[in-house]
Amino acid sequence: MSSIIEHIRRRADTNPSRIALAGDVCELSFAQLESRIDSYAEFLCDQDCQVIGLMADNSVGWIIADLAALASGKTLIPIPPYFTEAQARHLMLISDADTLIADEYFSRHSVVADFERQIGRIGHLNVFRADTTTPGNAQINNATAKITFTSGSSGAPKGVCLSHDVLNGVAERLKATFEDLAIGHHLCVMPLATLLENLAGVYAPLTLGSTVHVPSLGTLGLYGSSRIDADRFVQTIERTGAESLILQPALLRTLTASYVGNGRRSSSLKFVAVGGARVADADLAEAQALGIPAFQGYGLSECASVIALNRPGMYRAGSVGKPLPGIDVSIDQDGEILVSNQAMTGYLGDRTVAQDVVRTGDIGHLDSDGFLYVTGRKKDVFITSFGRNVSPEWPESELLHQPEIAQASVFGEAQPTNTAVIVPADGAQTEQSIANAIARANAELPDYAQIADWIIADEPFSVTNQLMTATGKVRREAVKARFVPGAAQPAQRTGRNRVGDRTANVV
Repeated sequence: MSSIIEHIRRRADTNPSRIALAGDVCELSFAQLESRIDSYAEFLCDQDCQVIGLMADNSVGWIIADLAALASGKTLIPIPPYFTEAQARHLMLISDADTLIADEYFSRHSVVADFERQIGRIGHLNVFRADTTTPGNAQINNATAKITFTSGSSGAPKGVCLSHDVLNGVAERLKATFEDLAIGHHLCVMPLATLLENLAGVYAPLTLGSTVHVPSLGTLGLYGSSRIDADRFVQTIERTGAESLILQPALLRTLTASYVGNGRRSSSLKFVAVGGARVADADLAEAQALGIPAFQGYGLSECASVIALNRPGMYRAGSVGKPLPGIDVSIDQDGEILVSNQAMTGYLGDRTVAQDVVRTGDIGHLDSDGFLYVTGRKKDVFITSFGRNVSPEWPESELLHQPEIAQASVFGEAQPTNTAVIVPADGAQTEQSIANAIARANAELPDYAQIADWIIADEPFSVTNQLMTATGKVRREAVKARFVPGAAQPAQRTGRNRVGDRTANVV
């Protein structure tokens, strides 16, 4: 198995002038990229950097720093740009980080105060070094190449330790999966600190010899965790000639709505991976009808990102695709999905020996052709007072297919009917418009999965207000505690509305 760095060296030998990285202000050929990686890897070794935090907006420099750490055998910790200063400092402390790489904006971040001096630059990024570190419980072994912090369902991120072997393995599997699609240009949309974009959006395209376009998030029209300038987003796709993207479901709906509103059809896109949360089949079908080749996949940080994926020529509606080559997926007696041959080395600070088989916590099944179906989170399945099991992702996907609804979270444990917390889409603020949308969603669901009561949230679910994870998953318990009457504080706005033939509480 070749490493990511070895693949880049081969591309530099066989096609040195091919553009590898294209950013807002610079672009690098494969030959130039190889030179930069070698130069900065040597710098990191000379400065005796061991555990390195990387905190910056998407850029060519971010990727160079990441690859230099990989080439020099250092441990890298990508810090999501939307993490709070307290979260960033916590990550640095518990990992015993001795080095921090930051762009100009994040160099003003308070976490920099923990590092005594600036020792140089990697491109436009500043490199800070701590003279001493306070030993903690990190106990990072030499095999750990990257520590990715999952947002999870609570406010305390968990550090997932990934080895060089597993990172190289994922890149090789993705290369084998997409080689025949001849994708020449990938556009990075998600923050590079997100493992999915880091691996499938940078490592895999570079091993294939593709050009990776890496504009800043602002250039893309993405602001914070939920604000999107749709026109700017679409213009960037068209300007770069992007042939592949990785999108969260909300971004896919934004792209589709923009195409519908402007009478556009996709001209360059060959493959759009959609992940982070369940996607309604109708959303995928609508996108595909507009020439957006959208396909749902599935993965976990604990399994180094991608586990299974649909793709052109290998697609099954309702599934998350077939497992990547070499990954073993099985289902236990309780319906939980188990994954082997692609696993983390463990959690940061946890002395428990990592298992070869990862229990995903998701429930699902495999069909006779090997396509994987994920029906929900094992811990999220609720049982109504009539004894019906409901995976909330199911009714949520039908709600999110309605143009009036931007976000939704469904609850019903031990209740006779189900309740949804709704974030309306722009321009859909009236109670009746939401009621109509819920009625349409209900028409696609059996009675026990339908929504009887609904609550309007006073702000979108986001990373900032801790109602959403970095990968776009809703923090259900946090939403429930904040908005559902009886779970925490009483609702602030009340009213009555009709949803189908049932009375609904409106907040």
